[in-house]
Amino acid sequence: MLANLKEWLHDRKQHLDLFDETKTAQQDNPLYIVGGLVWLTWMIVIVSGIILMVWYIPTTTGAYRSIMHLTEDIPFGWLVRGFHKYGADMLVISITIRIYRMYFAGEYKKPGELSWMILFASLVLAMISGITGYALIWNQRAFWAAKTVLTVPTYYDEIPGVGQTGIGHAIAYIFLGGPALGQPTLTRFYAIHYGISIVFAILAEIFFYRTRRRRLNLSFFTIGLILAFLTYVSFDQLTAMGRWANPNRTPLPILSDWYFLALYQLVKYMPPLWAGIAPGLLIGYGMIVPFLDRTKETRPLERPFFFVVGAYALALFIGFTTLIMLNIAVISRDPPIILAVTIVVLSFAFIWEMVHRRRKAQAAAARRPVPAGRPAAAS
Repeated sequence: MLANLKEWLHDRKQHLDLFDETKTAQQDNPLYIVGGLVWLTWMIVIVSGIILMVWYIPTTTGAYRSIMHLTEDIPFGWLVRGFHKYGADMLVISITIRIYRMYFAGEYKKPGELSWMILFASLVLAMISGITGYALIWNQRAFWAAKTVLTVPTYYDEIPGVGQTGIGHAIAYIFLGGPALGQPTLTRFYAIHYGISIVFAILAEIFFYRTRRRRLNLSFFTIGLILAFLTYVSFDQLTAMGRWANPNRTPLPILSDWYFLALYQLVKYMPPLWAGIAPGLLIGYGMIVPFLDRTKETRPLERPFFFVVGAYALALFIGFTTLIMLNIAVISRDPPIILAVTIVVLSFAFIWEMVHRRRKAQAAAARRPVPAGRPAAAS
């Protein structure tokens, strides 16, 4: 078994594609420049983050003031901060688009499983980096968003039949650094936020050094367009500071970055335990989907079940994000409706898959040559 795993890893490493660097011939399709965008925006985030470190003070008393000073007093400080903030948003968008492209195009199938798993893990890490970086401002919104997120692990202590294991509170304590959000939390978030990018940037450089592949396969026009767009957005939508974090005053509603909004709405609808388990199940499904979809077909409509699941997940993300932004959530009404719709959609997807496979099997049987001496099947 170990030998098979080594062989599998060796083969998939030969076909590893981190930023679409092997798909340069397909770049006339806009969906195949997103890999390059992932690398470009990632570098923008790292470089702007290193510059921000010069002025940033990672303390609960100094963080907010240091960012105010950077934004208002340092020449082009607002631009550096805007590049960091909106570059990170563009990074998450690029990863998400690439994930959906790979999903619907079946690019996660052999030999692309490892590329898919690394890309999916990079989205999770980008979101962790996002929530930890979000808290570094130490304003009201960031403080309470972090407090909400760090409450989720404590739900793991409510698993029926297992009893109070204390694992959930232990996980929360590790990130908090104490019983509540404070200086130890800020220090841990600061280390995680920068550590994730630096460690994986080094690993990516080792990969490119060994494969001798080109890191960025975008035209100068595309690069210039991205930089111009980030400059415009940084100037026109100067990142708001909000109020300094106040542990005694809860803002309503408590909102985080846009890519967490759907999860916040899900947490509203679910019992606390499931709110803690659901993100893990979603991540687990994403990581193992190449091993669940075992057909050789790559076209979306040739894989009805996985096509419907992907489309439904996208619809839920957009729907939940819209609902929380409009502050709509009827706890007594919405969850049963969503559960019923989910059951109907998944049942429809399963039946469609079965009918499709049966038709394909019948078509294959009809094309099979009839042995000599045996009458052909009636059509």
